Amino acid sequence: MDRITRILEAPEKHRFLIVGLARSGASAARVLRERGAEVVGTDKKSDWDMFEHLQEAGVRVVAEGEHPELVRDADLVVLSPGVPLRPLAAPIPAEAVRRGVPVIGELELAYRLLGGQSGPPMIAVTGTNGKSTTTALCAYILEQAGHKVFLGGNIGRPLSELCLSVNKVDYAVVEVSSFQLEHLSDPSNFVPQVAIWLNLTDDHLDRHVTMRNYARMKRRLFEGQSQNETGVLFLDDSYISQSVEGLDCKLSGVSRNPARVPPVGALLIRRELTPNGWDDCFTLENPRLPGDHNAENASVAACAALALGLDAETIQGALDSFEGLPHRMEPIREVNGVSYVNDSKGTNVDATAKSLTSFQEPVILLAGGRGKGTGYLKLREAVSKKVKHLILIGEEADRLEKDLKDCAEIHRASDMAEAVGRAKALAEPGQVVLLSPACASFDMFKDYAERGEVFSGLVQELEE
Repeated sequence: MDRITRILEAPEKHRFLIVGLARSGASAARVLRERGAEVVGTDKKSDWDMFEHLQEAGVRVVAEGEHPELVRDADLVVLSPGVPLRPLAAPIPAEAVRRGVPVIGELELAYRLLGGQSGPPMIAVTGTNGKSTTTALCAYILEQAGHKVFLGGNIGRPLSELCLSVNKVDYAVVEVSSFQLEHLSDPSNFVPQVAIWLNLTDDHLDRHVTMRNYARMKRRLFEGQSQNETGVLFLDDSYISQSVEGLDCKLSGVSRNPARVPPVGALLIRRELTPNGWDDCFTLENPRLPGDHNAENASVAACAALALGLDAETIQGALDSFEGLPHRMEPIREVNGVSYVNDSKGTNVDATAKSLTSFQEPVILLAGGRGKGTGYLKLREAVSKKVKHLILIGEEADRLEKDLKDCAEIHRASDMAEAVGRAKALAEPGQVVLLSPACASFDMFKDYAERGEVFSGLVQELEE
């Protein structure tokens, strides 16, 4: 029995340090307090209103800066996803390593407390783009088949929330980020029944530094799996196809190239998905899932459902009726013949490029925010082909203008209200105003959802 297992089998006898007290950290703290553990939580912020409910639960909160000295009294350190492992960026994990104190992430903590492979079967979804849509679609398919499902992870509800629930579930469907996978003490300590890898494109290089390291983090999702578990991959992605060698899982996947389709995979041609050995196909015509990227997302979700033994009729019905998620190519309103679309979840270059290719109409694009160290040169082709006017906001406006010079007519706005007003003045009937920022939101908003809500609210207030 390893040290972490011994600690978690008797949490009431041990002391835990939770680093980062947003959703994941706060949930982990509550779970451990419920089990009688002594818990200290620390956060660089000083939002004491946010910490009040934790203090009421008996968590000692130490905020406002880094506090590596707290490690000396801890038996186990639990990290929130936003905490990197690089010593210079995060002194607490570095101090834990120096003192020999084990470090895990909230995802692994929850998985272990739920019983690991003896607990509810996990369906885990990772990738640079499309994770939330695919995770929600997998959960919806299972619900349509009559199963009780927990939906969470990086999509909103931390997996620890399931530890607090008195209701049993048949499956847990979780969105998993590279940040969470970085925190696994070992890949064998999070083993999903079905693991999905959608794609890998330039993103999070401010954290992972290189694409090779970013891919290595994603691959960890599959490294604990055996032939008893299934990995579902989009095999037309070059990073993924290069990463599958040496995996022990049962391999499924989707490709547009028949030569790449594994024996239990499926062929995607336009918007039809044909599993190997089938005469019939799944049709992917749901208007709430536009674009080639959503055909890919739906395809891997269907393959995951097949791996779980669901019948084709249930899967097709769910593919047809799925309503989609907010802030992802979400139609908001038409004003004077101009369509307004909220794609605030387009937080990187590849996501924005794919969203642009979904439109036949000329686009007025609202972009900008906080950068991720990737630059925007890879967006030039899509902007040149699709965008009439480019309206820039946020910290990355200068970099965006430099990288996208001459691709479209460029305008600046000081905030979202000015950007929406300028878009309305520029747009002509038959065009689309699209918020797809290619950046994170944290320079101006709490998260992408708040950014999307502000945009949508401003659009609703526009006069005809």
